[in-house]
Amino acid sequence: MPLTFTLFLKRTAGIVSFLLFLMSTAFTQTLKGRVNDAATGDPLVGATVKVAEMPSKHFVQLDGTFTIKNIKPGTYHLEVKYLSYKTAKQEVTITSAGPNTVSVVLDPDVSELSTVTISAAGYSSDRKARDLEKNAEALVNVVSAKTIQLSSDLTVANVMQRVSGVTIEKNSAGEGRYPIIRGMEKRYINTLVNGIKIPSPDNKNRYVPLDLFPSEILDHLEVSKSLTPSMEGDAIGGTINLVMKDAPSHLVIDGNFAAGYNNIFDSQPYKQFSTSGSSKYAPAELNGNNYAAQVGDFPRGSLNYTTKNTPVNMTAGLTIGNRFGKDKKFGFMVSGSYQNNYRGTSSTFFLPNAQPSVNNVPSFQELQQRQYSAQSQRLGINAKLDYQINSKNKISLYNLYVNLKDVQERNIVDTIVLNSIVNYQDRSTVQQQSINNSTLQGTHDLNNGLKLDWSLVYSLANNRLPDQAYFSHQYGFQIDSQTGLMTKQSDDIQKMNRLWMANSDKDYSAYVNMTQQGMLLDRKMELKVGAVFRDKKRDNIYNEYSLSPVPGAKGAQPYTNINDAIYTVDNNGLSPVNGNNYTFKEHLTEAYVQFKWELLNKLEMLGGLRAEQTHQHYDTQLTESKPYRYGTIDYVDLLPSLQFKYALTENQNLRLAYYKALTRPSFIDLIPDGVQGEVFKEEGNPSGLNHTTANNVDFRYEFFPGSSDEILIGTFYKNIKDPIEYTAIKSGVTSQTLIPQNFGTATNFGVEAVITKYFGPFGISANYTFTRSRITTDKLVSYLSDKGQTTRLDPETRPLQGQSDHVGNLSLLYKNPKLGLDIQIAGVYTGERIALVSPYYGLDYWQAPTTQLDFSFEKSLIKKLSLYGKINNITNTPMQLELHKSYAEYLAFQGSKPLNLQTDPNKFIVQKDYFKTSFLLGLRYKL
Repeated sequence: MPLTFTLFLKRTAGIVSFLLFLMSTAFTQTLKGRVNDAATGDPLVGATVKVAEMPSKHFVQLDGTFTIKNIKPGTYHLEVKYLSYKTAKQEVTITSAGPNTVSVVLDPDVSELSTVTISAAGYSSDRKARDLEKNAEALVNVVSAKTIQLSSDLTVANVMQRVSGVTIEKNSAGEGRYPIIRGMEKRYINTLVNGIKIPSPDNKNRYVPLDLFPSEILDHLEVSKSLTPSMEGDAIGGTINLVMKDAPSHLVIDGNFAAGYNNIFDSQPYKQFSTSGSSKYAPAELNGNNYAAQVGDFPRGSLNYTTKNTPVNMTAGLTIGNRFGKDKKFGFMVSGSYQNNYRGTSSTFFLPNAQPSVNNVPSFQELQQRQYSAQSQRLGINAKLDYQINSKNKISLYNLYVNLKDVQERNIVDTIVLNSIVNYQDRSTVQQQSINNSTLQGTHDLNNGLKLDWSLVYSLANNRLPDQAYFSHQYGFQIDSQTGLMTKQSDDIQKMNRLWMANSDKDYSAYVNMTQQGMLLDRKMELKVGAVFRDKKRDNIYNEYSLSPVPGAKGAQPYTNINDAIYTVDNNGLSPVNGNNYTFKEHLTEAYVQFKWELLNKLEMLGGLRAEQTHQHYDTQLTESKPYRYGTIDYVDLLPSLQFKYALTENQNLRLAYYKALTRPSFIDLIPDGVQGEVFKEEGNPSGLNHTTANNVDFRYEFFPGSSDEILIGTFYKNIKDPIEYTAIKSGVTSQTLIPQNFGTATNFGVEAVITKYFGPFGISANYTFTRSRITTDKLVSYLSDKGQTTRLDPETRPLQGQSDHVGNLSLLYKNPKLGLDIQIAGVYTGERIALVSPYYGLDYWQAPTTQLDFSFEKSLIKKLSLYGKINNITNTPMQLELHKSYAEYLAFQGSKPLNLQTDPNKFIVQKDYFKTSFLLGLRYKL
């Protein structure tokens, strides 16, 4: 009986406790709130919410809200904190009737410097990126520093592939290098730093390789899809503006270090060589063009290779900024990044013959197995010093220096079955590129709404390829008819080539703008006028030497070691004279007038006219007998622009934009000589080449429903006059030369859509672009005539080089401030596109569709210290080049045995490259 009674009491107590819990739960409530910026009204994602009467902390989620559950009715005291904002304290009463909601506003923590106000909030956050897009005069996409930090992208080039309508060209090591915007390749794109145009270190062209820039030195990245009169007009495809970190209002210290690995070196060796075994300058540079080079001028240290086991990638960065001096009028920011990355490529490639078979059926010399070992050492330093003279005058000094040193070994194994030869080729390359930009700027608020700003700029871009060394050796073989195995018959060192290239681009620029704000017909009116003056000088040096082995000069032939081979220098030791030794000068004078007028309460019109006068002069080292060995080119462009912006609501816009833009030819396009490419000789066309112009129309709907949310839907159309493409002309009985030419009119149109939406800690960011372009150019057709196989020119209509019909990005995000955990899974899809335009009809090289998947995370460990990781190319997506020619047709015509790579009878696979997966793990400290 006592036992039964005891059991009864326990059960009764359990039931009572459960009922009391239900009763207490029934009487508890949920408090929902939002924390906003007092000045802008934007939600402050990541703000900390503390209830004085409760122990736990809460955080504002990505959708701008916070939630506190199981809070009993009563009066509570909230304390809300956010970096660079004043702490807010607010009393809130919880009632049993509900719903219980609260709104908290935080004031920016500004420094009142006499009559000077300096805001502490920068544009690094996602919400500020949305503000820039919403308030911009042009159609802009913005990527914030916070987004860049979480992404798996280490360079600006790779960040660009996340922007709607942008695809990336990669180099042989799989690194992104050049952007393509809306199907417009790199020659049609302009690159700025802090709104200032920078020169290019590219050895032939104007466009800037974006793999030069470490992504972490950026405050944010802007991609303008339309132009206003105040923007430089040479950007038919778009303008990329790299906005560097600015001087803060308080002490900022941010450091990181990471190490990683590329798993391609699990299956192939990393081959390295001593860079000290190269000569920095060519014999002709050291001793004059008439110097006859000797064998001793060509050291062979860079052609001796060793293997490096498990090379480790490393990145490090440091940012320091603060304000100092009396009243803290001086501000500074220094941001640096260093990267040392090892990458490899495994490639299979069919080397084409110079001329295809009849009816343009592809014909190939040999099958090449290529392996690349590449080391990239990237350094970026951004520094800014500003002085706030008073509330109306400020002066700033920006300095940017980026340097990229690429060390690459390429090994090729050629199998020439018909001739029973295997040819081994090794090439050692060291390339160093740099850009140095210094900008002195002033902003002045004059009387009666008149403002003046100016910039004085010095920029220098350098590129040097010192002593690229190449040699080959080959052996004959015999194939066993029964087993198919090859037996080596001989081995012999063959020809050696050495190449030196160097170029520099030096700019002196001046910008001046004056803005007058006032009223016209009782509506707000802004009038802006300005000018740009730029002097550019490009120097280009090209020296190439070939060396042949001397049979029997040292012991018995053949030579099997590069150190034993005895060489003689061809061409009497002289570097052949060619058009890559030149000086190119360009003077630009630009002026504009721009107005912005509020037609109605919600309708704004912006327009005006820009005039750009171009004066160019080039001089080469070619002989007097060569036509156009020097020349002068002048032209003037008038570039009108008109845009309308209609505010449907406070967070919704409709935009309609028209603008005219231009693209100047590349430097090498205007030089009357060139160099021998892999298949064809390349030459410029100074006598028959015009610059390109285009009329552009854009329409976009914008909706910004939350702090980081956005929906952008737009369409665009471009009518391009005198687009520049390379075509082949006959330069002999059987040889052709590639030259740039204008081809009438091309068109390009498409549709873009962008959506970013957060649901508490979860988020989705996606964009999709459909693009369709058409251009008609002359192509060679190989056919049989009564004189045998010959060629003719036929017109062919195709897309622009680099244009993909379909481009898409999808990112899944998880950001939990309470856990201190950020996670991102990002995928990029790039549809089929022409990677290389062939001079032959129907033989363009198409890059097959690619999908790349990346993963990244960051987790706070202790206060101010976090762990982060990045994984690139998880799916090991290959780069595959194809011909739109039937493989079955090739077999029927050539009568050949089946070839490697071919998996589809309806196309011919020419090349397939694998880059494998890269891993990076590191620590970040942030004060």
